[in-house]
Amino acid sequence: MSITEGPNDIRFSYNYPDVPHLFYHEGRISGQCSNGWLNDDDNTVLQTFMVLNCETFAPYERMFEEYMTRSIPDITPAAMQKAKDTKFAEWCKDYINDATQFYTFPMWMLDFVQGPRRNYRSWPIYHTRGYTFHTHNHGQNRKTQHYGVCVPGTNQTDYYGLIQEIMMVEYHGDVGLKVMLFKCSWFDTTENRGMRIHPSGLVDVSPRRQYAKYDPFVLPGNCDQACFISYPRVRRHSADDWWACAKIIPRGIRETSEIALTAWQDDRRDQVAESSLLRVETHVVDDVSDYDIAR
Repeated sequence: MSITEGPNDIRFSYNYPDVPHLFYHEGRISGQCSNGWLNDDDNTVLQTFMVLNCETFAPYERMFEEYMTRSIPDITPAAMQKAKDTKFAEWCKDYINDATQFYTFPMWMLDFVQGPRRNYRSWPIYHTRGYTFHTHNHGQNRKTQHYGVCVPGTNQTDYYGLIQEIMMVEYHGDVGLKVMLFKCSWFDTTENRGMRIHPSGLVDVSPRRQYAKYDPFVLPGNCDQACFISYPRVRRHSADDWWACAKIIPRGIRETSEIALTAWQDDRRDQVAESSLLRVETHVVDDVSDYDIAR
């Protein structure tokens, strides 16, 4: 059974063993709660996303690939991916339901494969991991941005997007599985069309180009916050405008390249450290600007 602590604090716990980390979340919701309904497409996409992100189902993914290869020996990688997107979740459900005649599965697995409830709850604000996330609709007119996200990609390309909904989805069954999800719209990752990467590593995205595949869901624990900054223009905005992407460091975290050394303090106030113990570093920055000082 999952519980929430307080009216806004989220902490999922269960009275059944072996529930994966996927279903444990800690955070704080804020704002007015709304109710929503998963349509058929979102229901399939969400459950497929959840199954593919659950490590317990990695062997079943390989079994599904073998099943598809036997059924279609010359299946292409693109066709295999499409089959996973549309059939894998339902295949897992049928396989485990049939196998219960011969094997004993954990209760959470039996509940999980049945799919989520169609009705869900959503909020405009979610605090977790040192971040404060807003939905795009809630935060688009505010002075600070909290609705951008960045997800590391498997092909060395990060995915950038905007949070459209902050959702709590519940599953059928006695275990009471729950999961927090972001539903996002993603920018096109095609280089030089929807995204451009500068030699310095700076990433720009085109706000007018969207990612082609409908894959909107992401776990809050798998994404970082991002801020999108438009370039200053004298003329009016055009279709060729770009946004610079900046990843946000969560509160309470400080990034540094310095090596932390243990400081030893002598009890005597008149003690002077030996010169050999002191390390003095110089940092020289090359001037690569083309600024003409004579102007």
